[in-house]
Amino acid sequence: MKSVIAAATVLLSSAPLLAADLASAPPLPALLSNGPSFSFTGYAWTAALDGRASTLPPLPAANLNLSFGDILKNMNVGLMGAAEMRIGRWGFLADAMLSQVTPGGSLPGPYFSSAKVRSQTLTLQTGVLYRIYADETFDLDVGAGLRFWNLDNELKIAPGSLNLRIDHSVSENWLDPVVAARMTARLGGPWSLTLAGDIGGFNLASRLTWQALGTVNYQWGDNWVFRAGYRALYVDYRKGDLLYETTMHGPVIAATYRF
Repeated sequence: MKSVIAAATVLLSSAPLLAADLASAPPLPALLSNGPSFSFTGYAWTAALDGRASTLPPLPAANLNLSFGDILKNMNVGLMGAAEMRIGRWGFLADAMLSQVTPGGSLPGPYFSSAKVRSQTLTLQTGVLYRIYADETFDLDVGAGLRFWNLDNELKIAPGSLNLRIDHSVSENWLDPVVAARMTARLGGPWSLTLAGDIGGFNLASRLTWQALGTVNYQWGDNWVFRAGYRALYVDYRKGDLLYETTMHGPVIAATYRF
């Protein structure tokens, strides 16, 4: 049963914090243009999950130590994307992620036969960045944003000898403020490096949440940028018996189209 509870929390970890940071800043000439520029990014995050969670109270909290393979075999929906519009020194970002996992398993004893969990997360985020420094090789942006979380979990326990069925569901929403920074360094030729991070929650919704992201980028032609790197995300959210304190970490790959 503990493995079912642990797998039920996997979905919550999929939510991004400022994943639009993957759409790295355009080169310096874009700063001087009068019109807006746009970028759209699709990304995949092969992340493991560590921590502790109880997302279906009154079930007890479970320790989590799940590899990417553990997560992938239970996932049936995973959509991730980000966009950014730049006007001069200003950047306006949006990010959306929808994920769903449906782990299940048999239960010991004669009273119940099996348990199945459907866990769905929708995360929507907006943010604003301002470029405080730029030259031919280096850009630095700082800003802030809001991230909306919607968690929808459902547990179904099928009857055994007692012919008794249990259905239990929990839905939770919250809004986290975050502050963020992003640095882009051009390394020569088509290569560049992006480092980004944010921190938020401040005990207004989550107790604390932070993210760190680093990618190496390759620009292909005028419009495409391909990226590979590593990302870590921590969140600590508690409300009543609901607990979600985890770190998600692993390689990330992305492709950005810019115009």
